[in-house]
Amino acid sequence: MRGNAERIASQLRGRVAAGEWSGGRRLPTERDLAEEYGVARNTVRRAFDRLEADGILVRHVGRGTYLQEAPGNGIADIVRRMEGTSPADMMEVRLLLEPAAAAFAASNASASALAAIGAAHETAVASAEMPEFEYWDAEFHHRIFSCTRNDLLREIHEVLRVLRDQPKWFEMKKRSFVEARRLRYCEEHAQILDALNARHPEQASAAMRAHLLTVQHNLLGRP
Repeated sequence: MRGNAERIASQLRGRVAAGEWSGGRRLPTERDLAEEYGVARNTVRRAFDRLEADGILVRHVGRGTYLQEAPGNGIADIVRRMEGTSPADMMEVRLLLEPAAAAFAASNASASALAAIGAAHETAVASAEMPEFEYWDAEFHHRIFSCTRNDLLREIHEVLRVLRDQPKWFEMKKRSFVEARRLRYCEEHAQILDALNARHPEQASAAMRAHLLTVQHNLLGRP
């Protein structure tokens, strides 16, 4: 078994050296490589252990195994590395940012900006079909960020929005979509909107956090 793992690790090193996989690219799964080499998955796992110890690859729980690369320092490099962000990580970041954005919006939004948030909410309420509701649900959150008067916070949200527009996110939300959840989201959006219109930053922040915890539970099964 140990010899098999060493042999496979050596062959994988050769394939890396030959340029079969470029830096940052996801490697085939343990299952796929086990079938290719005709060995047990545990053997491939031990080969991966050796390559990971050598700094050749890196494992991300729930995302797969990737060829290690020297991190780039440009914004485009950073965004590219974010493309595989897990739903759990995304929700944790949303829980950090969006309550603060709601508080800023309650303090800083103009009357016309609040009206635009309200219009997005009303359209979402009237949208029974999942794709249309998801669009206006996202637009509701987007318009809150747009009126925070914090340009950096707004642009960070734009990056998160791009990540959430990937097909895997849509499929995950589609699987969790039911009418009862849509109605609850609309009710929670209404509570956020009431706090924004009342100019209560703390209430807006708390309402947003409560809403995101509902979303987190529905998507990930977390309390």
